[in-house]
Amino acid sequence: MKKTVSYCLRLFLIAAVLILVFPQKTYAKKKTIDVIVFAGQSNMMGHGNAAQATSVSGKAAKAYLPVTAAGKISAFYEPFGQLENDKYFNSIFGKENYATGSLVSSFIKKYYEQTKTPVLAVPAAMMGSGSQSWASDRYKGVVSRVNAAEKAAKKAGYSIGHVYMVWMQGESDALAMQRNADGSCDNNMSGKQHIKNVKKMLSKVQKKTNITKCFVIVIPSYYGADTDPYGTKWSVYYKKIQQAQVTLCNENDDFIMAYAKTPSLGREYFHADNMHLMQPGLNKIGLAAGKTVGKYAKKHKNS
Repeated sequence: MKKTVSYCLRLFLIAAVLILVFPQKTYAKKKTIDVIVFAGQSNMMGHGNAAQATSVSGKAAKAYLPVTAAGKISAFYEPFGQLENDKYFNSIFGKENYATGSLVSSFIKKYYEQTKTPVLAVPAAMMGSGSQSWASDRYKGVVSRVNAAEKAAKKAGYSIGHVYMVWMQGESDALAMQRNADGSCDNNMSGKQHIKNVKKMLSKVQKKTNITKCFVIVIPSYYGADTDPYGTKWSVYYKKIQQAQVTLCNENDDFIMAYAKTPSLGREYFHADNMHLMQPGLNKIGLAAGKTVGKYAKKHKNS
């Protein structure tokens, strides 16, 4: 009996020494999260009503808030990105806050239904921002925010899945296409110039981030009666940008159409300014775009 106890004790001591000398590595399976930056201008920022936004679970949605909670993962809530103001992005115009309710919550809801992977949402929208500013300087804000979001996610124990941009911008470019009294237009804007600027913006972003694809939401129509000095209706210029965005996705692999039916939304979805969508319109767009992007992400595991 004593020999048996002594033998067992020796085995125990040998095992203990081996564990100390050759520690066994244990690997906990990391949770995967997809990082999606929501970029563009005021309709992406969202001038809706947060109380009417689509409900999304905390399991599906997290947020990276680069100003109010830099360096960590936060709970997602609407209005999304309201206080995340810096030199590249600002939600305040005059005394009014334009980040009051977005399409992001409805997007994430549908995206999660497709992928079962939570989204780390990153705000990067600026009202009135033309594509020229995005190509020349504003893209830097996207780079900074996306890279910081990835770092925070890894620190929190997540592994990074997809890294995407969802893009909704172009209203300012449509207005820039108006001919001035002398016949010129701002920044030589045209449908081709819009495409050139957006491609340049994404190229710069991709060189410094892990973003693989940019999913485009076509801008809505304009229902006002405004015209330029030559009598051309603003709605005509909106249509030219809408057409350019379809062309952008058809002719470039890095751009994928997320939602092309925005121009069909009726006047009832807009505020009185005929430019900014109310929350029902934002919800509608977000659900449709989220479903499209989610299907793509599920099918393309590595892109």
